[in-house]
Amino acid sequence: MSFVKKDLDILAGNHQVENIELNLLLPTIDLFKAVLHCDLVFCWFGKMPAFWAVIFARLLNKRSIVVAGGDDVANEPAISYGLYTKWWKRWCPDYVFKHCDLVLSVSDFNRRETIKNTGADENKVKCLYHSFGQEPLPQHPRDNAVITVGRITRETVIKKGLKLFVQSASLLPDIKYYLVGPCNDGSIEELKTIAPPNVTFTGGLYGPELENRYAKAKVYLQASYHESFGCSVAEAMLGGCIPVASRRAALSEVVGDTGIYIEEQTPEAVAEAVKKALALPDEYGLKARQRIIDVFPLEKRKATLLKAVEEVLAGK
Repeated sequence: MSFVKKDLDILAGNHQVENIELNLLLPTIDLFKAVLHCDLVFCWFGKMPAFWAVIFARLLNKRSIVVAGGDDVANEPAISYGLYTKWWKRWCPDYVFKHCDLVLSVSDFNRRETIKNTGADENKVKCLYHSFGQEPLPQHPRDNAVITVGRITRETVIKKGLKLFVQSASLLPDIKYYLVGPCNDGSIEELKTIAPPNVTFTGGLYGPELENRYAKAKVYLQASYHESFGCSVAEAMLGGCIPVASRRAALSEVVGDTGIYIEEQTPEAVAEAVKKALALPDEYGLKARQRIIDVFPLEKRKATLLKAVEEVLAGK
């Protein structure tokens, strides 16, 4: 994940870092040895790898920081999203976020969600937004097109509003829609059965290829039911797209006053918001880009993250 790599690069640029990636439910001797020889454990997401890392940190009298950023603290029973929708899963993030020394949340919404669902001490849960560089904007003529980006799974079809994206395209048959993202579980077939001819499924696009796609589209659509932050929205805004987003979760923290909001989670409301955004001059996309540059700069996260590490090491 690009945001995890950003933090790894920040920490490695200022500290000696050992990167341990765990995909198993059980701990490994490599993890124990790494915690034994470190001063601080830094984990993304309050799941099983963080569970074992925090246990070892407490056992060995080490400090720990865990970033909350997704289903690890979510409780959305209407769409069966989040570990807290299942009583037999919540014990893991409960332990992680109550016993680590500092919790970093990726938005103010995510911070409130973390405190409410995990029961963590609110004084140790701090908001630290995602951050983005200031890559030059590719110079392309804007297509009168709509784009959304996200991995296509049975979960994201609803959670990220991918079904709404496709359904709204039926109401705007003259507008090109591009759904960018890979699919590994066959759920794309459900979307293809309801997709009108103006929807294109591009598969996964990355790096310059994705940046060019952002730079060509006029509107970025995020009809999500839940977002802890919304990195794809921010990246599209940085690419000069006018954002259209639901008011749910953290999306308004990203979009601010630079986009159009969806008033209801229905295809009709989504299409109406898209029409409003398409009618705006391209300068609105530049305003959206400037918001990301001003509010979520990489240097700000770097300075705040390094300060947090020093304070935790100092026992503050």
